[in-house]
Amino acid sequence: MTVISHNAKPKPKSANYRDYYTDFSKEYVADLCRPMTKGVRVSVLRDAPRLRRQAVRRLGVRLATELLYRSGLSTAIGRRHGGVGAVFSFHRVVPDDSTLPALNGEMYVKAGFLETWLAALRKGGVDVVCMSEAVRRIQCSRRGRFARRFVVITFDDGYADNVRCALPVLERFAVPFTVYVTTSMVREGGEIWWLGLEQLVQGRDAVDVAPMGPGATRFDTSSLAGKANALHQVSRWVWADVESRAPLLREVLERYGVSAAAATRAAGLSSEQLRALCRHPLATIGGHTTSHPWLPTLPSVRAWREIADNKAYLEDACGGPVEHFAYPYGAGGSEQAALAGKAGFRTAVTNRPGCLFPAHGDRLLLLPRHPCTGHRMWLGYLHAQRCGVGRFVESRGGLSKTVP
Repeated sequence: MTVISHNAKPKPKSANYRDYYTDFSKEYVADLCRPMTKGVRVSVLRDAPRLRRQAVRRLGVRLATELLYRSGLSTAIGRRHGGVGAVFSFHRVVPDDSTLPALNGEMYVKAGFLETWLAALRKGGVDVVCMSEAVRRIQCSRRGRFARRFVVITFDDGYADNVRCALPVLERFAVPFTVYVTTSMVREGGEIWWLGLEQLVQGRDAVDVAPMGPGATRFDTSSLAGKANALHQVSRWVWADVESRAPLLREVLERYGVSAAAATRAAGLSSEQLRALCRHPLATIGGHTTSHPWLPTLPSVRAWREIADNKAYLEDACGGPVEHFAYPYGAGGSEQAALAGKAGFRTAVTNRPGCLFPAHGDRLLLLPRHPCTGHRMWLGYLHAQRCGVGRFVESRGGLSKTVP
């Protein structure tokens, strides 16, 4: 059995970052598809067929997007389906020798890849702009004045590594960016459930999550692949009903002596870092609610308080207006958009993939955004997303009449 050790010495950085990431992913997926230690009630063996199908599907997508990317077809598609620009979302950025992207690919990206992508954007003549400039360009495109296509770079939640690892890269390329900050990430005592879960699986060889129900509670977390599997399965369980299951997970964390509040404090921006970002010429601070709830499930009064209180907190910290918002988990609809507008936000982004078009000038509070996660971290995929390949495929090659 091939095991990726949590303390394994990282491979030397390849001259071709895509090859490096592909090799690492193959090793990780291969380990993930093998059974775990005997005696553990939940093993990867049960999920092996699904994981293999998923791996094959992702490989097919990768081969197709790489073909489009290298042949130049995606650029040609972009002339019709890429709109005027695109917004991309990241969460955490870590050094190149970190194993955290393999632990939780939904949250982490390596600084080296961010640098590689920014270099590719510069080489391709793509502008990287702030959210306010993106709005201006959308409005101009409605009047027939179209400048060069653009990209907006955003980071969700408010992690300290956005300052430690991402900011030096962004400064080298002099590109603007937006950080959507959750109050709980900064304020003392705030709790973010997935940070506690991450700490739980990292520090133990086996984890029992009893609230998940009989036969689906115990995970072998003795290897990096096992930790990643547990993190994925438990997160998926919580996401299905965040409001009721996050408190149940907190009880599990307390039983193991893990403090979600302490994990949040260690990962989140400090008050000083937040104020420094507010003053940084490249940075824009946006809202992201007080406690990162799933807004569509909340009563309207509570959802309003989550949005409005977060805006007031950030404006007090920054000493100026906060005009842009991101829906937690990307979950925003017409009701949430109305609340964001009532709170005074100028734009709000979802996590529904799609490019920006002139028609979005009437839907600035429901803008599409491309999530950047582990299995999507290669240049061909991001280029395809920026060029609207997904829209091209969904419309079967024709120009859809609907705006994503």
